[in-house]
Amino acid sequence: MPRGHRPLAAIRDAKKFAEKMGYSWQENTDNLDLGYDLQLFKAGYAFLLKVRVVRNHIDPDCFYEDLLADDLREVRGLPFPQWMPREIWLRTQHERVFRRLRVIDLAVAEIGFWDPDGYVNPHAKD
Repeated sequence: MPRGHRPLAAIRDAKKFAEKMGYSWQENTDNLDLGYDLQLFKAGYAFLLKVRVVRNHIDPDCFYEDLLADDLREVRGLPFPQWMPREIWLRTQHERVFRRLRVIDLAVAEIGFWDPDGYVNPHAKD
C-alpha cells in the first residue's frame, strides 16, 4: 500500500516529460493501492511507472535499494506479468529532472541515456 499522498505535481510533470519522449500515457486512477502511477506506451513498447519525489539531495553514491526499499517492493510486487518493464522516475523536491530507474527482480539500474527516447540523465556517473 502506498505511503502518504501521491506526488500529483510530479506526476503531472512526468506526463509532460513522457510526451516529449513520444509516449502516450494512462493514469492509474481506478486502484490507487497498486504501486504505480502511469502506464506509458508507444509503438512496440510499454512499461509501468511509479513517480517518486524525495525531500533531500540524493547522494551520488546512494544505494537505491536502501533509499527506495518500500517503493521497490511495491513495484516488484505489482500484479502484472514479470516481463512487463517497470520504472521509477525519481527527483528531489527542488529538481526538475527525473532520474529514470529500471526496476528488475534483483537490481535497480539508473539509466544514463536512452537514445530511442532522446533521454540523458545529467546525474548519471560516467
